[in-house]
Amino acid sequence: TTKVKMQTYPEKYSKVWATLRATAQSEGIRGLYAGSIPAVLANVGESATAFLAYGRISIGMQYLTGKSSHGELSLMSQSICGALSGCCASFVLTPTELVKCRLQTQHLTGSVKSGVPTTPFAMMIHIVKNEGPLALMKGWTPTLIREAWGYFYFFGGYEAAKLVLFNDPDEVSMWKTAVSGGVGGSMCWGFAYPIDVVKSRVQVSNVSPLGAIRDVYSSAGVRGFFRGITPCLMRAFPGCGALFVAVDYTKLIFDRVAFQEY
Repeated sequence: TTKVKMQTYPEKYSKVWATLRATAQSEGIRGLYAGSIPAVLANVGESATAFLAYGRISIGMQYLTGKSSHGELSLMSQSICGALSGCCASFVLTPTELVKCRLQTQHLTGSVKSGVPTTPFAMMIHIVKNEGPLALMKGWTPTLIREAWGYFYFFGGYEAAKLVLFNDPDEVSMWKTAVSGGVGGSMCWGFAYPIDVVKSRVQVSNVSPLGAIRDVYSSAGVRGFFRGITPCLMRAFPGCGALFVAVDYTKLIFDRVAFQEY
């Protein structure tokens, strides 16, 4: 919520703690969690799609490069696999991100007073009825670019950190996995954040991606593309570290238990 408000209304929300206080005072504690349901659904769908695609695309990359395993791929090849997996995730992510951004900013746009729904499903139905089904994909272009660019560094940063931290490819270490995932997540958001600012503007306001870029630059210059990056990076390292631990250890459990031969 804080990130989206700082991205879309920088003239009113320029500081992290001030934004938190203002939101709590005007909308209550509930306002701090506006859009949390679609945000959770977005993260689940995005992560599931991205990790699934990353594994499948890696197999294709191995075939194209003549490698016999994922570990034999170059860091650049692994990063490209990540970028392509991000493209796949963008199709799942765009509708849920749209609903989330609309819910998080509806008190600022005045849509609450005009009778716009305040629940995720009702908001989705409202968008479809008033703007058409294709409106759910509003902001897909900047989302596609953000996901491809971000996941290039997400998986590339993770694999690079593993090369530094792990002495053996078969080594199992929770803290090393967490740190590697945190590095990948921080790199992802650090490099992709300006595109995320444009994406949020497009989904909240009735502007094109190029129009959003012009608006941001004309109002705040280059700094405008990094509004709200602090809360984003604060959650990126621990959140992505935990994500990679969950994914890697779930795979490990399945490999050792569910698929062992009897």
